[in-house]
Amino acid sequence: MTIAGSGRIKLIAIDIDYTLIGSDLTISDRTKQAIHAAMDAGSMVTLATGRMFRASVPFAEELDIDAPLITYDGALVKTAKTKELYWHKPIPLEDAKKILAYLKGLGFHVNVYVNDEIYVERLNEEARRYMAHVNVVARPVGNLLEFLNESPTKLLMMAEPEIVDKMLPELEQRFGAISHVARSLPSYIEFTGKGVTKGSALAELSKRLGIPKDQVMAIGDSENDISMLSYAGIGVAVSNAGDKVKEAADYVAGGISGDGVREAIYRFVLDS
Repeated sequence: MTIAGSGRIKLIAIDIDYTLIGSDLTISDRTKQAIHAAMDAGSMVTLATGRMFRASVPFAEELDIDAPLITYDGALVKTAKTKELYWHKPIPLEDAKKILAYLKGLGFHVNVYVNDEIYVERLNEEARRYMAHVNVVARPVGNLLEFLNESPTKLLMMAEPEIVDKMLPELEQRFGAISHVARSLPSYIEFTGKGVTKGSALAELSKRLGIPKDQVMAIGDSENDISMLSYAGIGVAVSNAGDKVKEAADYVAGGISGDGVREAIYRFVLDS
């Protein structure tokens, strides 16, 4: 792929978990400085994440950005400050119930996301671990199939990484005709509506903003980032990214997480 020349990047989409932030869940001062320098140079910075909107806003507020945030892997795009909704593309209820019934039948823990809330059957170990990671309280509702009566924005299955390794191809084959199925973190498999990805969202957003793809840079680490790295004029994988992500990238940063973001910004946006 041809990498766009320096000074041409007008839109930067940054994944949050293990790209913008590391295991300490904080944005480093050096990363903030690089992002602010890019904004001062005229680039729009947005976040592109599998996280729910409300779990993304604190990072946008910390960075003082009000660009449309790509959340739920592209299913919900909304600005952080003004709360302007660009679009919401949930999973059709009938399709969501098919996926949910199958996962429940196999005994997996599932998060269901409706109206920017997390619903779970019970507050088990998986639910508590997820709540701690995103700093949002999940709501236990008992039987999720009986509870769910409107199209959810996303479904998320949690399992041990080796089980995810085994289940991902099967779930892609079984539900790929009705849902986009992708791994985000090692123990997460995420389900969004058919064709709903970070990449499709970034493409639609850049079109609405009038920014051609060769003026877009995307930075990520996980398999659900591959679609946006493939779309962007410059797709950057941080060094802690998986092999599939690095293969899809135009450039692999030497630094991990926020250091990789900083490196990409100084190399391709600030030309220093």
